[in-house]
Amino acid sequence: MLLVILICPLFTAPTLVNAQEAAARQKLISQVQRAIDIIREKHVDQPDDETLTASSLQGMLKALDPHSDYLDRKSYQEFTEKQNSEYYGIGAYVRTINNATYVVEPFKGSPASRAGLRYGDHIVAVDAKDTSALRSDQVTPLLIGERGTKVVVTVKRLGITEPLTMTITRDGIWRPSIPNYYLIKPNIGYIGLTRYFQATTTQELRKAMADLREMGAESFILDLRDNTGGYLEQAIRVSDQFLQRGQTIVSVRERSGRNHDRIFVAENGTTENFPLIVMINRFSASASEIVAGAIQDHDRGLIVGETSFGKGLVQNIFPLSNGGALFLTIAHYYTPSGRLIQRDYSKGSLFEYYSRRGADGATQKSSNPGADVKKTDLGRSVYSGGGIDPDVKLDRAPTITPIQGRLYHAVDLFVRELVSGQVEPYQRFKLDGITYDYKMKGNEYIINDDLMKRYRDYAVKFYKENPGYYITTAMIDENLVWQRNRIRQELLLAAYGSDKSEQGMADLDTQLQRAVSEMPKAADIAIRFWRRRRSNS
Repeated sequence: MLLVILICPLFTAPTLVNAQEAAARQKLISQVQRAIDIIREKHVDQPDDETLTASSLQGMLKALDPHSDYLDRKSYQEFTEKQNSEYYGIGAYVRTINNATYVVEPFKGSPASRAGLRYGDHIVAVDAKDTSALRSDQVTPLLIGERGTKVVVTVKRLGITEPLTMTITRDGIWRPSIPNYYLIKPNIGYIGLTRYFQATTTQELRKAMADLREMGAESFILDLRDNTGGYLEQAIRVSDQFLQRGQTIVSVRERSGRNHDRIFVAENGTTENFPLIVMINRFSASASEIVAGAIQDHDRGLIVGETSFGKGLVQNIFPLSNGGALFLTIAHYYTPSGRLIQRDYSKGSLFEYYSRRGADGATQKSSNPGADVKKTDLGRSVYSGGGIDPDVKLDRAPTITPIQGRLYHAVDLFVRELVSGQVEPYQRFKLDGITYDYKMKGNEYIINDDLMKRYRDYAVKFYKENPGYYITTAMIDENLVWQRNRIRQELLLAAYGSDKSEQGMADLDTQLQRAVSEMPKAADIAIRFWRRRRSNS
């Protein structure tokens, strides 16, 4: 979702309308009120007013476009916390494993970390409520609450006979837009802007680039995969870090005749020239597409990955007196070359719009003969509609198979035993918690064949005792490579946290490795970009 501003004022008085329009509006309101009265009186159940209000508004807004929406008080509060990069709770990632909830990662500096929670802790009670057989989606709401309130969490930890009970004071939990950045090669800096464009995004980006330069980075990969959007302002400020002063970033056009159209340009810009690759995939949307579109249209860098989602609509937030809010589409946005990358939503259901986007993962083929053709600064053809087509198009990243989606239970429980020192003779894997800010070397937790044999024996036994997963020994054997990688990934997660775990497994990210190999082409584009700008100045 792309948002113009943080918060909009409460509804102001509507523009004066003539008597005929006022009468038509009153008739419509009367019809809606009559329908609500009939529902209240006649429906087999007795719906509450809040439910009727929410469903009425949502139905009305979804009839307009896929991205206009109504959020009730609770959903709007959660959204606002997300935009502020913060929520309130204990600060831990929990996961359902074998029909129970386990701590996977207490975040750095969080109440959970200070309380001593660890990877593999089984949450058996929250505030004396038995949670031993509850899923994570049932346990998480019990852990979240107002800042300063207390929650009593009881866990079972392997190697300790009695359960551990701790009282944790909830606090604000900050989650950055850029969870990880590092040198992927001696002179190539990787920046994972893989979470929402939120209030702190540009500040995080500047710090990441400065730190990477100190490490020796001379070129950058900006990873926008899976980033679904956020604030328009932040998309503009991020683009400003790469373009030259005065270059157009995006234009926002409202309904015809309103004269509220705006063009946003790079106000500061960069005085440095460096090779740049921007990675996108089919989930990169909205603010991510603004950044990718601006980089591509100005030939500032190389776009690598999959065709993006294709969202060219801009929403404004209109808070309501009940604590909820309308998210209303008020404009289209256009890339610097004049592309509207919104894909068609006039046909099909919301399910079709969000889920069924073509067998190859593309939204619509932008290069079809009837497409609206635009030109980049260097004269390359780019196309409106259906998202941003990358300059280097890659296959979809491999996804977990249904069988692997059931095999992870044995993997995670085996790793739990490993990090608790319960697997002979691998007591060296025993951990006392996460080592935050660890500097990865690349050779951590290499899984040898003997350990894999022990895991296989564990998995065969586990799935015989749990036949409901329908996992055979043959399935285990056919997926041993995947399970070996998963064991290492989980060990890295338990030892150093999720961000370092992803870094440690980067060599298996085929899309990222392809991006690294395309850096010479990005360097050539950077030179041509700089020469053109100098000749025009």
